[in-house]
Amino acid sequence: MYRKSLLQSKRGGFAIAIVLCAVILVLVIGAGVLSIGMHGRALAVRTSSEIAARSAADAGLTKALYEMNQQLEAKTWNDSSLPSATDEPLPNCDSSFSYNVAKTTTADGNDLYTLRCTGNSGLFQKTVNATMELKGIFEYAIFVADNITLKNGTTISAYNKKPGDPPLQIGTNSTASGAITAKTGVTIDGDVVIGVGGDTDTVIDNKAEAAISGDAYSSLIKNKTPAIKVPSSLLNMPSSGDLTGSSIISTSVVYDSIDLTGASGDLNKVDIITVIAKNVEIYVTGDLRLGNLDELQITSLASLTIYLGGNLFIDNSGAINNLTMNPKKLKIYGLDTCAAVDFKNSGAFYGAIYAPEADIRLHNGVKIYGAMVGKSFIQDVNADFYYDMSLREVDPTEIGVHMVIKRWSE
Repeated sequence: MYRKSLLQSKRGGFAIAIVLCAVILVLVIGAGVLSIGMHGRALAVRTSSEIAARSAADAGLTKALYEMNQQLEAKTWNDSSLPSATDEPLPNCDSSFSYNVAKTTTADGNDLYTLRCTGNSGLFQKTVNATMELKGIFEYAIFVADNITLKNGTTISAYNKKPGDPPLQIGTNSTASGAITAKTGVTIDGDVVIGVGGDTDTVIDNKAEAAISGDAYSSLIKNKTPAIKVPSSLLNMPSSGDLTGSSIISTSVVYDSIDLTGASGDLNKVDIITVIAKNVEIYVTGDLRLGNLDELQITSLASLTIYLGGNLFIDNSGAINNLTMNPKKLKIYGLDTCAAVDFKNSGAFYGAIYAPEADIRLHNGVKIYGAMVGKSFIQDVNADFYYDMSLREVDPTEIGVHMVIKRWSE
């Protein structure tokens, strides 16, 4: 009896030990799982905070860039009052960002803007740095939305180059087959850029012995051609009606049209419009037409900007004669309603034309010194095109100038 009780007692003690071991094992496993869960949660919180801080920093950079471009568009830019922010909250979260912009000038005289932006989320920070620069609308020698056609013997080259300048570029936003056609003997002394995702072998037709000295490649982003806005000073100015004869212009003026093609009834009459002052602006709501031997002349001490609502037509022996021989002194901006720019004359044209909705056509041997932006571009004969590289040098007061990111680092 006593022995039986002792055996039962030992069996009970053994069972309790097993149960205790099981409980301890469960507790250990539970503690391990809890520790893993806590560690995972802490890692998740840290990762989400880092992501939120990074997002805040990126948002600050985007906001700073937006503010700068808004100031450039509104012509309120001031280098002594560049955008900044301190602990600005990021909407719909607990993050914030701070940024400041500073201007620097490189050894070769180019202005750069540096941005430092810090995003905060809880105990975490992320800082991004960017170097930005001003870009204008004449970055390309020739740029179009659709087609470029270069006839036999044309050469496109650049002048006013500086050491370190990027190569000349011509380009299109199109990816269509044959969008850029270069005939026999055409030489492009630079790069050819096509639309995003395009195949250069398909888009560029230079099989007829045309030569491209630079590279051919597709753009990473679609090149924007913003619409031009006429300054309010011209919009509010009363029109002087139609200009049909010789005139001397020394101040800004608005015309319904300029037509020197014999509107007065005398088809043999030769008319000259002479611009004699600096910073003259002309807004033509309709067409600008120069007939045979007619001339729009910019004197050697003058400069002219034309805002054109209609089309530009220059007949045989007519001319836009920029005596400064500086393309920066003559700029023609075609509005959305400008659909055609037609040169039928020979000679030389010094100027920059920006008419993103216009078909630009050079019929005769006119030599271009400057840059052109249009919907399409056709050069019918072997007239050379010289891109003025100084057109890439812009300041905040110029039309269409915008800020872009040149370099970025974290």
